[in-house]
Amino acid sequence: MSLNSLDIQNKTFETKMRGYNKADVDDFLDLIIRDYDGFSEKIKDQERELKSLRERVESFEGMKDSLNKSIVVAQSAADNLKEHAINEANGITGEAGQKAQYILESAKKEAGVILNSASDDARRLVKETDELKRKMRIYHQRMALMVESQLEGIKSREWEEILKPTATYIGDGVDKLKEIIETHEGNTVQISQTVSEVSAILDLQDEEKNTEALANLESSTDANLATSTESKTSSDTSDDSEA
Repeated sequence: MSLNSLDIQNKTFETKMRGYNKADVDDFLDLIIRDYDGFSEKIKDQERELKSLRERVESFEGMKDSLNKSIVVAQSAADNLKEHAINEANGITGEAGQKAQYILESAKKEAGVILNSASDDARRLVKETDELKRKMRIYHQRMALMVESQLEGIKSREWEEILKPTATYIGDGVDKLKEIIETHEGNTVQISQTVSEVSAILDLQDEEKNTEALANLESSTDANLATSTESKTSSDTSDDSEA
């Protein structure tokens, strides 16, 4: 059994001959009791302190586990955050690359459309220019033919007759007048009437000649224009067929 101070204090010993001095034994026992009680209190204090330390150690162990768990959670969160950041960065990079590719393709398509449109406009402009030149060439040919026809009409005999001096026609009339005068010599009244008649005849002849010349000129001009128009129509038909 465990020994305590009371056990020591209440301990009794039998006396025998030549035994220990009772007073010395009691004093020593009192000393032992006092020291025992002191040691006992120290032990109890140490046990309490040890218990407190154990509790603190257990608390520290709990805190350690909690800290370890927190560290693990923080590490996991950091890893997740890092992975998320990497994925997001990769996503942003990929999206930026896709956008850049889309912009590049769109620019190429738009440039192709603009180039095709410009090429179509250029071809259309060339075609319209060629068509305009063809029409101008036809117009030039028609005008040339018309001018040639007019020149031929102006150089015709009808215009030469019209443009002859009036004296050319009067010359024949004067000769005839002399003949009439010689025939009706001595008759002044008759001569005067005859001269009037001759003048009227000459005027009528001049008017008839002028009218006939104009009629012939108009007929010649119409014929030349008709011929030129037919020739031009044939030429235009040939040009259109070649075009």
